Amino acid sequence: MAKSIINYEKKYTALEEVVKKLDDESLSMHELLKTYKEGLTLVKECSDLLQLVEEEVEQIIETVQVDTN
Repeated sequence: MAKSIINYEKKYTALEEVVKKLDDESLSMHELLKTYKEGLTLVKECSDLLQLVEEEVEQIIETVQVDTN
């Protein structure tokens, strides 16, 4: 799970940079489109990583509940 969290943090930081770039009014339409696509990819990857972590947490909770019963 630690690797997933580290990957998420890196991707989230990259996504924050994309948002900053999109605010740059000097970018060409081509650069904006490229940056927007990059952002969408990062959003999907972050979402997927969060889903993995959520599933791992649910498994841990189930394991703890089984062990305590």
